Amino acid sequence: MLKKIATGAGLLAALAVSGVVLAALAMPQPAAKPQTGVNSARLAEGKPFAPICKTGEVVDSRPDPAWVGQSFARDNCTAPQMPAAVNGLVASREEIVAGMAATKRYAALSDAYQRCIRDFVTVRQSRSDAGKPAAMALATIENHRILVSETNKNKARARMDASIMAFNEYGSGCPDQ
Repeated sequence: MLKKIATGAGLLAALAVSGVVLAALAMPQPAAKPQTGVNSARLAEGKPFAPICKTGEVVDSRPDPAWVGQSFARDNCTAPQMPAAVNGLVASREEIVAGMAATKRYAALSDAYQRCIRDFVTVRQSRSDAGKPAAMALATIENHRILVSETNKNKARARMDASIMAFNEYGSGCPDQ
């Protein structure tokens, strides 16, 4: 009996010691003390930062299913076509400005599309009973279409922002692609 108790106590002690050792190893090391007498501003003097070139940046451009942009339940609301992506590394200033205008026009058309869907859903819900399942399914699908439209608007804006960033980086010390 004493042999079993001693064995159990020995195992518990071994587990406790190994836990303490693992905890000690996992603890973060203290930060190194900064060197005294060295002025960090003086270190950076005369040494410009290297250019940051983001040529491999990927912006989400996956297409949505076709049914999302088409008229649903005869609502006569069709999603506008997303503007074409502009490669800022090779685009001219005029192409960037045209891309910005196309993105702004797309945002306005997208807002009109979303308003069309909201108006349609409001009219349909006012004509039917509020608890009718078909009206709830219609509202859910139409809300999804609005969400996708808003996401596409953000995608178009992000793509244009990436194009502008690439255009601005062109000639800033980045190697030619």
